[in-house]
Amino acid sequence: MKNKKQLIIGFVAVLIFLTSTACAHSDGPYRGKVVELETGNPIEGAVVAARWMIEPFVHSEKICDTKETITDKNGEFELPEGSCTSHPFAKMYKPYVVVFKPGYLAYLPIGSSPEEKRAHMPSFTGNEFQDKKQYYIIKLGKPKTREERELTLDEARSLLYITDDEKVFEKLSILFRLVKEEESNLKHK
Repeated sequence: MKNKKQLIIGFVAVLIFLTSTACAHSDGPYRGKVVELETGNPIEGAVVAARWMIEPFVHSEKICDTKETITDKNGEFELPEGSCTSHPFAKMYKPYVVVFKPGYLAYLPIGSSPEEKRAHMPSFTGNEFQDKKQYYIIKLGKPKTREERELTLDEARSLLYITDDEKVFEKLSILFRLVKEEESNLKHK
């Protein structure tokens, strides 16, 4: 009986140690190029922004990290690695990514089904930004209606307004600036 009690105490001590030990989780970086859907020309100045979530305990997701970058004159980008610290058994999810520039449809494409999304972005698979070793080509089309512009703006906003944390606006300052620019454009149209 004494050995069983010592075994249980030992097991509990190991479990407490493992779950209280901090562990770094990371994902990325992601690389690619943003181009116009119709012409294939590079899009300079598009923001590529991401949010990573972590599940430290079952059914308890929280924001882990947010990062952004902007495309260069060749339309190329490198989205920095997202990281956070949690216990070793926490699960870090792949990023939720938005690619946005005023005057273009955003990635993730608008639509509620994969078919609707592919109507706006034919190369959309839903598997983008899942493999950090892959080089991604993101093709952004032009909106045809004001409604499409508003829907794509909503997609860009979704990354900013997911939390009440004001630091998100600082960490995603490029996305915030471009969203405000497009909001202004729509008001004056």
